[in-house]
Amino acid sequence: MATRPLHLIALLFLPATFALISGCARSVATIGSARQAFAAGDLTTASTTLHEVASDSSQMKDTAQLDMAVIELAAGNPSAAERRLRALRDRFDAAPKLNPLSETAAVLTDDNAKAFQPAGYEEVMIRTMLAVCSLAGDQVDAESYTLQAINRQSKLASRASRRGLDGGNIYQPIAIAPYLRGVLREATHHDYDDASKYYQLVSSVRPDFSAAASDITRSQSGVHSARGNGVLYVISCVGRGPILQETVAPTTTATLAIASSVLNSATNQRRNDDKENTGQDDSNPAKATDDIPALPNIASVKIPEVIIPDSPVAHVGIMVNGTPAGRTETLTDVGELAIRQNTAEMPWTIARAIVRRVTKETAVASLGDAMGLEGTAGSLFHFATASAWSGIEKADIRCWSLLPREIQVLRTELPAGNHDVQIIPLGFNNAMLSNGVQETVSIRDGKNHYLIVMAPTAQIHVVHQTTTVHESQRTTPRIFSLSD
Repeated sequence: MATRPLHLIALLFLPATFALISGCARSVATIGSARQAFAAGDLTTASTTLHEVASDSSQMKDTAQLDMAVIELAAGNPSAAERRLRALRDRFDAAPKLNPLSETAAVLTDDNAKAFQPAGYEEVMIRTMLAVCSLAGDQVDAESYTLQAINRQSKLASRASRRGLDGGNIYQPIAIAPYLRGVLREATHHDYDDASKYYQLVSSVRPDFSAAASDITRSQSGVHSARGNGVLYVISCVGRGPILQETVAPTTTATLAIASSVLNSATNQRRNDDKENTGQDDSNPAKATDDIPALPNIASVKIPEVIIPDSPVAHVGIMVNGTPAGRTETLTDVGELAIRQNTAEMPWTIARAIVRRVTKETAVASLGDAMGLEGTAGSLFHFATASAWSGIEKADIRCWSLLPREIQVLRTELPAGNHDVQIIPLGFNNAMLSNGVQETVSIRDGKNHYLIVMAPTAQIHVVHQTTTVHESQRTTPRIFSLSD
């Protein structure tokens, strides 16, 4: 972040800043309305609201688009959701990680001025949800998406480790991606070794997933299903997922040290640039020390905090032809992923807020000096202006707000033919929250059939597998670039 003292023009941005932030507040409230409509099962209102958000606010457009993909999937249009998520994935990957213009705007205002970049868990979930959309559609690229999700999580762990964080813990492998990859490998009827390897990874990552033991045994025996049977997979997106809300966090010795290091680095870089431009050699250590802005007495800053909205649904129960078949089990806790990452990144989030406050304090002090304000008048001007400028800051709470709390799965083997399947939302005491919905499922000998269930609350939506997959596509899936 830049620490060069800002001049009078910086304060001229304040009216625009007020307008910008109030505009963000309106958009965030509208996103909240879309969340509520989705939770209530009103997909039409949720879709209309998200389109309005995307049209009205460039800052909220990408998060609205991510949420729109979830609406499209829930509404039974997985192909549209897949296209939207692929476009967003490619755009996020191509976007520069550092934009000088938006960084400067963020110093003058707050992090909302930056282009939205998904958090690490959101990057992985984009690829995971792409796999889910593909399974509900033509299934051609589902295996590629699962591998991309696995690779992206691994890259995030390596990147975090290079920053001195516990990357292996923050970005430990997620279970849903290798599980789906195992399912798809097993469905070829000959890649059982690969399937077993991925099921074993699932068991190590999610030891409480009880179905993993039978998955491993089955794949090691080389039998997809009994002769004359097929398999129904119910993949349920359960509960309301993580969102961000603004909170106030105290500064700590660690966060002040990070901020000081950033300021020192920026000041040294500026001084080196000045020497190159002027040809002067400033070797006076006292002057060099004076150039570094002092950290003001900052007790707390505004930061985004992960919260998990309340939702009564804990699992999805399945009945086939009137007989209980079981309930879905958790493979990936998305809320846990978000909280773990947010907590690990918190010192840097607080440090950025401190650096931004220092920059504003320095700009106000420079302006007061330029105006010749001294003594009590100068102190009052500095306090009032710096407080007002910093007071309008808002935490960046943009996020993919319609992700599920958990992704769960149930596998059940059924005879080939048509079956009546009832999908029932279950509470945390296993009581039925509603009668759910009933679907007719056609099972084919030796094949998988996928039902995608969106259950943010007791209001659920079921998406059928829409396309019959050719055997050539099943056994030799199309693999595109995995370099992301």
